[in-house]
Amino acid sequence: MRVSRRLASARKCTAATAAVAAFLAGMAASAAPAQQAPESPPAAWRVECSGDGKTLECRAVQQVFHRETRQLVLSVAVRPAADGKSGAMLMTLPLGLNLTEPVLVKVDNGAPERQAIQTCTNVGCFVAMTLSDKLIAAMRTGTDLKITVQDANKKPVEMSLPLLGFGIAFDKAK
Repeated sequence: MRVSRRLASARKCTAATAAVAAFLAGMAASAAPAQQAPESPPAAWRVECSGDGKTLECRAVQQVFHRETRQLVLSVAVRPAADGKSGAMLMTLPLGLNLTEPVLVKVDNGAPERQAIQTCTNVGCFVAMTLSDKLIAAMRTGTDLKITVQDANKKPVEMSLPLLGFGIAFDKAK
């Protein structure tokens, strides 16, 4: 997995805002998956399903963990809509973000979509958004999903998730 090269190396800090910045920066230094082969990287997206025994709901998922602490840094889940073209995305982000600034979501160098952080719990902060068929199409053909947040000091932090395998996982989740 690649994360923007603009992130610095992680340093342990005691302040909550510095800890989040260090945590996200550490993700950049250690974001490569353990099973990645140099000649052909694995699909970054997988399908997860859950159900109550009568119905099954599936979604395409990608998660990024901090290599050393194994703590979840970012989770993105995309659930197809009934029409099969559009969908809904739920992002779980770490605590310690600037809640007044929007999260920017874009594919490669496309136009960013601004989304507000809806709520935060002890698990993290959540952003839910509807994905248009145009954005789904861009995710199918694009290289990276770029998510930019601001830390508590209003410094932008960009995370880049590979879109390798997204189209296949999204189709299987239908």
